[in-house]
Amino acid sequence: MSRMRTTALATALGVLALTSCSSGSDEESKPITKQLGQGELTQAVPGVGELIPGWEPYRAKGEISKAEYCADKDKSPKGWVRGSEGTYMYKGSTNNMMQVSICLFDTPENAKSSYTEWKGKESDKEEALKKKVGDESVLVVNPGLSKDNVYGFSRSGVVTIRVTFDYPGGDTTGTQDMLATTLKRLQQVQDGKRATATVAEQASKADK
Repeated sequence: MSRMRTTALATALGVLALTSCSSGSDEESKPITKQLGQGELTQAVPGVGELIPGWEPYRAKGEISKAEYCADKDKSPKGWVRGSEGTYMYKGSTNNMMQVSICLFDTPENAKSSYTEWKGKESDKEEALKKKVGDESVLVVNPGLSKDNVYGFSRSGVVTIRVTFDYPGGDTTGTQDMLATTLKRLQQVQDGKRATATVAEQASKADK
């Protein structure tokens, strides 16, 4: 093989690799823009075999019946459409609980406004995620008067996600992995696929 052909091949392979990486990155950052149905939101909530090891559903995934459950205060956030949630316990005990909430809004602007209000104003307790989830995301460590809680918030397009994690022992990785997994499942559903993403898969990607 001539030197020129070798150089051309190397260049082509380099472009292919860059394209592949870019495609993967684009896939991860794809915003939720569709008005997903109730069943689609519920499917996106992680379930049995898709969670952090040791965790299991406390009760069946279900509909968020009131808009107030997607807000920090007892009032309906503007533009709320619907939502779904899942509640989990650790190794059969309710001493350690976790919850995932997905809230859909009519516009990205209303979702952003709700996200900003939902995460609260305790900027001194906010921490950046190791890898951003969605358009914007943040961790709030020990919100309010709590002693050992981590809340994670994310917004992607018209959707907001909240993960509440009780007694993680100061470890925020579980909250981050649940946020990333939930968003990935929403992206799968938006693309017309089944929601199959698991915490194990997303944690593996985050470590690379």
